[in-house]
Amino acid sequence: MYISIERNSRGTLDIEQYALNKLIESTVVSSTSASIANIEVITEIYHDNLLYILIKIKFEGQAPDFIFEEKLISKNVEDIITQTLNIKPRNISVAYGR
Repeated sequence: MYISIERNSRGTLDIEQYALNKLIESTVVSSTSASIANIEVITEIYHDNLLYILIKIKFEGQAPDFIFEEKLISKNVEDIITQTLNIKPRNISVAYGR
């Protein structure tokens, strides 16, 4: 998969949002062992290359021994964004429900 990254006349990054969101979705799916019903990723890039990520996850079922590993998901998303775009995300928020 290729992600189109360009610098505009002001020097900020222009990134294809759809491809970036799909990359984050696949990282979240590979980071968790629970069955996921729906994932929604919202990314915003502001001036000075500030990247904000919101991940909304809806899980299937209600297992009594369910453990949500938010730190693992955040770390994996941060690592993949840093490797791909060479930008450290300013904020990664994860919201989840059943």
